[in-house]
Amino acid sequence: MKFQQIRSATVKITYAGRTFLVDPWLSSRYMSGSLAMIPMFCFLNKKGDHRKKYVFEECANWKPVNLKHKLLMCPSHSLPMSVMEVNEGVDAYICTHVHIDHIGLAPNGKACQKLNRNLPIYAINKQDADYLEYSGMKDVRVVEERFTCGDAEIIKVNAVHGTIKPCREAAGFIFRAPGEKTLYLCGDTIWCDDVKNTIEKYKAEVIITNNCAAMLKDNGRLIMDDNDLAEVVKAAPDAFIIASHMDNVPHATLTRKSLARKLKRKGILYRVHIPEDGETYSIAF
Repeated sequence: MKFQQIRSATVKITYAGRTFLVDPWLSSRYMSGSLAMIPMFCFLNKKGDHRKKYVFEECANWKPVNLKHKLLMCPSHSLPMSVMEVNEGVDAYICTHVHIDHIGLAPNGKACQKLNRNLPIYAINKQDADYLEYSGMKDVRVVEERFTCGDAEIIKVNAVHGTIKPCREAAGFIFRAPGEKTLYLCGDTIWCDDVKNTIEKYKAEVIITNNCAAMLKDNGRLIMDDNDLAEVVKAAPDAFIIASHMDNVPHATLTRKSLARKLKRKGILYRVHIPEDGETYSIAF
């Protein structure tokens, strides 16, 4: 297994001989705009294809917890390599949900900027799939429960995307294959019974968490913070744990540095890998 942190929640996973690009947000630096620009995007896309209405009806209700979050442009950093290099060798894309920081969003209402339109892209439900098709992807596949790609079996698992009210349906994925460690890609979720039960059920040996503790006023904290990550460490004492989804969205409340400081105070920093953009880990069985 090979893991590469691309940027934010975008990660490249080579597993059982197949390469997956997860949550491929490949927009140039600052080109996805800010939370303050969302109302304008919604206004520009009030009419037209019904498949984009699903996205804009939800993001129109986003309320940042403070003014600074509202004005920051995203993504905060450029990709660590060229788009061609990011897409090189990819067999399929996986979209854990259709938020802007996972699949992109342009003023014309479409996502999937800079992707290979002919590659398969796996969506978690019919509405997400319809939107990906509207955005130009030609081979969109809905994951009902699981799918296979070569020797790899990829299983959809539950995610809870908010401490107050979930901010859209999201999902995680379990990867299994002969000769590979079991990988749990948590996706956008907080620590909850679903995550605990998934770790226990599948005996996850490699776990990727999304960990910038992003927040919205009506939804609460959307993904894991340091306390949630401590629960993951406790639940999987022998797992190789990777904290991803850092340093690129405006509503984040943790950075790589602040997360590392908090984990050090808890005495568990040695258990968690916090990769820089472009960093790669090879994990043998």
